[in-house]
Amino acid sequence: LALPAAAEDGGTVDAVSMVRALGIMVGDQNGNMNLSANVTRAEFCKMLVAASSYRDTVGGSSGYSLFKDVKSSHWAVEYIKVCVENGWFVGYMDGTFRPNQTITLEEAATVALRLLGYTASDLAGSYPTAQLSKFNALGLHTGFSTARGETMTRSDCAYLFYNLMSAQTKDGQIYARTLGYTLDDSGHVDYASLVSADTEGPFTLTGGSIAAGL
Repeated sequence: LALPAAAEDGGTVDAVSMVRALGIMVGDQNGNMNLSANVTRAEFCKMLVAASSYRDTVGGSSGYSLFKDVKSSHWAVEYIKVCVENGWFVGYMDGTFRPNQTITLEEAATVALRLLGYTASDLAGSYPTAQLSKFNALGLHTGFSTARGETMTRSDCAYLFYNLMSAQTKDGQIYARTLGYTLDDSGHVDYASLVSADTEGPFTLTGGSIAAGL
């Protein structure tokens, strides 16, 4: 698996490689992960669905408008639909979703906690202090330093979803295990099993040249 040149330290390489293998984040047409780019609400919805039990069920356009600013032809309409129907994301009082608005740390933290089954009633304190406190306690903020009010980057999201997989749900289960993934000795998704699942071989060359065989 080709690793992004922008990944400068081992932690980033591990997080990016994992979320890429899980299909949560993908590169552009040139394979670049663009880790410094900011993330919008629509983009985060797509990542969230890819990190959920709905990862293989999202299809094309739903055929109707969810919000005033999310028409049936919007590229993320199905991802947003799944997130809203499951209560992970909500729209605004004016009937908009604001899909192109960047997502802040506290917004991403709140959504991640909802995915793990936590609600406001499970937290002590007010928004966003209570959400960020639980977010940190679960280890979801490990590896990146984005602060309250700051916009999440793709690098931040790689860490968040990497941490999410090994975090405990409200029911006390390792989240990745609820999705059917195998864990390694460190409690993270077994990367080797992800990669080997899509490989073929070994193959034995019985005649001719190696070049021709390949």
